[in-house]
Amino acid sequence: MTQPWLTFALIFAAGWLAYGARVIRGALRGREGLRRLGVRGTRTRGEVARGPRREGDVVHPAQVRYRAGPHDQTYRRTPLNADRHVLRAGNEVIVRYDPDDPRRVVVVRTQASFSPYTYLVCGVALCVFGVGLGVWGLV
Repeated sequence: MTQPWLTFALIFAAGWLAYGARVIRGALRGREGLRRLGVRGTRTRGEVARGPRREGDVVHPAQVRYRAGPHDQTYRRTPLNADRHVLRAGNEVIVRYDPDDPRRVVVVRTQASFSPYTYLVCGVALCVFGVGLGVWGLV
């Protein structure tokens, strides 16, 4: 082979494209929480009041404490998407709740994650970089 750099460039391009697709897939899964809520919701801050725990054969999901509603009432509920985030007791979270029923809540992001929109933009940028690298290698 007279141009070994071409092989490396195409391998790296495929890697960046695959990684970008993986990030996009994770971002779309992160947005699934908003689909579970069913409405755009109102954004607020909260904290994880109790982490997930096991009692015998029963696994109890984490609970989030947040202030919501017309009277700024404090709620302590299990998020609809608790299975999608690592929720440790004491961590701050950004949540969205249904204004009509403030007891329905989803976690948008935690201290250890970014917004799903940020992941979506990064994933698209990685895919574009992978395609650009592949085109540059072939040209």
